[in-house]
Amino acid sequence: MRDHFSDFDLDSTEFNDDYDEVLAELLEKCPVAHSKVGRGYYVVNRQEDVRRVAQDWRTFTSVDGMFPNRPDGMPPVLPEEIDPPYHTNWRGALNKHFTVRKVAEWEDSVRKQVDALIDNFIETGECDFVKEFAALLPGRVFFVTLLQAPLEDLDRLVDVVDDAIMGSPEEQGPAWAALHTYIEGYLEERQQQPPRGDFIDSILEGVDTETGEPCSWDDKVNVATLFLSGAVGTTASAIGSMVLHLASHPEDRDWLAANPDEHERAVEELLRLNSPVTGTSRTATKPIEVAGTQFQPGDRVVVNFAAACRDPEVYDEPLEFRPDRDQTRSAVFGLGPHRCVGSHAARLELKTSLEQILRRLPDIALKADATVTYSTGLLRIINELPVTFTPGAKVGDPR
Repeated sequence: MRDHFSDFDLDSTEFNDDYDEVLAELLEKCPVAHSKVGRGYYVVNRQEDVRRVAQDWRTFTSVDGMFPNRPDGMPPVLPEEIDPPYHTNWRGALNKHFTVRKVAEWEDSVRKQVDALIDNFIETGECDFVKEFAALLPGRVFFVTLLQAPLEDLDRLVDVVDDAIMGSPEEQGPAWAALHTYIEGYLEERQQQPPRGDFIDSILEGVDTETGEPCSWDDKVNVATLFLSGAVGTTASAIGSMVLHLASHPEDRDWLAANPDEHERAVEELLRLNSPVTGTSRTATKPIEVAGTQFQPGDRVVVNFAAACRDPEVYDEPLEFRPDRDQTRSAVFGLGPHRCVGSHAARLELKTSLEQILRRLPDIALKADATVTYSTGLLRIINELPVTFTPGAKVGDPR
């Protein structure tokens, strides 16, 4: 039996299979765990300590990478893997495309994409909601709303994104390189076109580095690559977890259907319960003690956002669905300067999906004898989600 306190492994079968129990044990008994995998790393679990590490970028730098053991051949993931002031410059250029007001303009487009996917299976009375909806919607929104690239391209990239984020070490490097190659080709095409004043134009314009020099072409490609991987991977995980809760908790499903004003708060609570990102890595830059553990320069430190979202010191009955909670301290989108740029977009996709599922698939439930399995690493994703519902009518293809 694995000792998760002294021999932790994000990618282990034991952590994947006993996820809830391991997180609870870490929170109760082990504020800082240790891993012997690869070069080795520490895992900070309680929200107070996670917040401290994530916010102190000078002491815990991101420049060595988001993976505790970086896959060979993986290009830099920007702006996740840079620090201020260069990171701040990129955030300033990108944030304007992801404000609450700007993202609200996507709502009609997102709803059309949600309905188009539901149309594909609503007449059958059953589907695998991960493969037929959750894994597809975020990419469609990203391609239609931000990239304005052909959806046919997305079809061949979904599995590549999965390999990049959740694949074996041998798969991850080549997958990231493949995403980089696709995005580079797309940016080269856009360079030859008139400006549109959009997200891609901001990336192509670039920003200054910490030395005041213009950023490199590779950095621009790396920024766009991160957005592609995050849009397709992270939000898909969150949608899958939300639908699993609806399908396995009919009392909550029916309450939400009867209380549409609570949908926004419910989305926040479902994200907290099932954080799509387990954690990301930092590197200590100087000797420092956190929660009784002494770190030395060069030590790798994973901030466990999933555990922080369930910290009983912050949340009463943390495994209970209670949408009336105060969510102002949630770590689900990260903490500190590297907090997720696309958080408002993810919320919109989740809320719109919730609304249309409750409206069009009101009796959605887990298929009889269904076995739900997960894959866990930096993300926690559902592999398959067989559900049933009363067959309904299509609303028409938005394209």
